[in-house]
Amino acid sequence: MSIYSILSVVLLIGWLLLMLRASIAEYRYYRAVAIHEPETWAKLDVSNHSLAPFLFWVSPSRKRLLATVDNPRVLACERHAKATGRWFLGYVVAVLLSAIAFFKWA
Repeated sequence: MSIYSILSVVLLIGWLLLMLRASIAEYRYYRAVAIHEPETWAKLDVSNHSLAPFLFWVSPSRKRLLATVDNPRVLACERHAKATGRWFLGYVVAVLLSAIAFFKWA
């Protein structure tokens, strides 16, 4: 195996782990809203939990509704979900910029 194939596998595993971490954090956030803020969950009109990621962020009215949540557990889950999402996006951007630089000077 060449060094490039090993590096590709390592980068792919890192991507998968960060994606899994971000997905779990977002799911915990959705569940925290559903459990600790049932009135907000009902106002969001999320009947199918698998559609929650798409329904939470689509409209400004839903964002405003989620901004009114004051439960500390839900707020902690929201901060954690945002942080893990930023880590994932930062990793993707870093890998893409590295790949661009590698192929430009290779």
